[in-house]
Amino acid sequence: MAEIAGSTSREETLKESEPPAKLGQGASRPCDAKDAGKEVEPAENQGVVQLSRAEAKQAWLTAGGDTERAARQALRDRLSKVKELSPLGFSDEAPCHEALRQSGGEVRGALALLQRPLLEPFHKHIWSDKPEPPVDIHHPDKQRICRRLLAVYNLPSWGRCELALSLLLEHSATYSLEDVVQAVRESHDREFIRRVLAKECPICLSVFPHSKMQSLTSCQCSVCCGCFQQHFTIAVRDKHIRDMVCPVCWEPDINDPEHLNSYFSTLDIQLRECLEPEVYELFHKKLTEQALIKDPKFLWCCHCSYGFIYDGDQLKVTCFQCRNSFCAQCKKPWESQHAGLSCEQYQSWKRENDPEYQRQGLAGYLRDNGITCPNCRFQYALSKGGCMHFCCSQCRYQFCSGCNNPFHTTCAVDECSVSGLHAHHPRDCLFYLRDWEPSRLQTSLQNNGVAFNTEPPPGTQTGLCGVVEQKDEGGQQPDSDCAAQTQPGHAGLCEKHYREYLVSLINSHSIDPAPLYSSNELLLACRRYKVEDLRREGEDSFTYFSRVLQKLMDEEPLGDKVPRKK
Repeated sequence: MAEIAGSTSREETLKESEPPAKLGQGASRPCDAKDAGKEVEPAENQGVVQLSRAEAKQAWLTAGGDTERAARQALRDRLSKVKELSPLGFSDEAPCHEALRQSGGEVRGALALLQRPLLEPFHKHIWSDKPEPPVDIHHPDKQRICRRLLAVYNLPSWGRCELALSLLLEHSATYSLEDVVQAVRESHDREFIRRVLAKECPICLSVFPHSKMQSLTSCQCSVCCGCFQQHFTIAVRDKHIRDMVCPVCWEPDINDPEHLNSYFSTLDIQLRECLEPEVYELFHKKLTEQALIKDPKFLWCCHCSYGFIYDGDQLKVTCFQCRNSFCAQCKKPWESQHAGLSCEQYQSWKRENDPEYQRQGLAGYLRDNGITCPNCRFQYALSKGGCMHFCCSQCRYQFCSGCNNPFHTTCAVDECSVSGLHAHHPRDCLFYLRDWEPSRLQTSLQNNGVAFNTEPPPGTQTGLCGVVEQKDEGGQQPDSDCAAQTQPGHAGLCEKHYREYLVSLINSHSIDPAPLYSSNELLLACRRYKVEDLRREGEDSFTYFSRVLQKLMDEEPLGDKVPRKK
């Protein structure tokens, strides 16, 4: 290596640390700085300037081997490069000389070496495991805050950064930085952003930004994420799959299977992200069970209420759970007398030969012809009297126990003006005929040649009705005997259940009750079913009502449209 020394006497000395052959012999003779040119003047307190081998070699070659000339040229070049680095923020000459020596006299290389220590804090910050320090919105330098918002949160413009900062600095604001940034990224309307950031949860009544709210595809309701998670966690653990509806408006309508399928497919994605793993697994299990119930081969055991898929073709089925047997077709407990007989033949034999069945009389008949859910085919040994709105305990399907038509809160019939929970019943449904007197129902049966009972079976106790029905007692719904007072000529039943018995005969024989309508009932039925009932000019009452009756029966026949006949 070569060294150039400056002193207070303005003498420069080139000292070689490398072999003399590198710069030539006799390089130790001092030379006057004036000979190097007036534009190059070392500082008064200039110390030793070390040259790199590349600088010394280049200067020696340029000077043609003249050592003194080479020393002066090398010094001029070095000082020129130091001056070039000074405007770039490096005014201290000592680090500049060292950087130039290490870079072989290259200014760009020296600049990189000088900048490396300055970038060290940045490198440490980039590779540090410490969390990003929060943005201090109260920092006095607002432009610094906006620059950081623009860089860290990638906002689309400087104006959006200023908008976000102004929203955060509002006195009444309780917004978080992340919520404001997300809202500002989507819109530049200040009032719209305020509305987005202040949504009230209808369940807990707390205020949340829109990003912290959850909504379902079935309605426009939004609830906070906490209430959403809590509602569906309780519904999955403690309730039925069909109770997993909106906690605000209770949509969607669970009796609409097409709507329900699309709803659950979307709900599955939402619950996967918010429920605990074991709760989500239970949800999937219940969803699978719900799909199995819809399989045509799915059977419910009439002994223990266990359900399973049955692929066999025999009438006798043995339950996997309780090991008891029942009929796959009529779902009645299996008896040896059923072998070789159809369900109708077996039921006829039971009525004629079973003493217990005969003793129970019409109460047993109503029990065996109780309520069957049209959705999952689960059977209930209950009467149909009382409230016609029935909710299946197995699948939560809501239907009319008289005609099996579904109950809806949002009606699928366009012309319907009824609001709230309701169903559309055919005119022979118990919903309408339960208000008829027993004598009127008997007349309808007699006109169609159908026999009916009026006296209880011999040997049965009379006085209290023994029909099993579901009662509502303090939130519980136990099954117990009706225990109402029986009436003479009602076959040992109370008046309500005797009417149900007569209506069941009317339904099983497809008898239309319309011929026994009064004039007012006929006109009401025409309006209910949208049948024109205009009276023609000069038409007498008998002709008018006869024509309207026939038109009602022709345009709205009972036929097979009644769900209970499917």
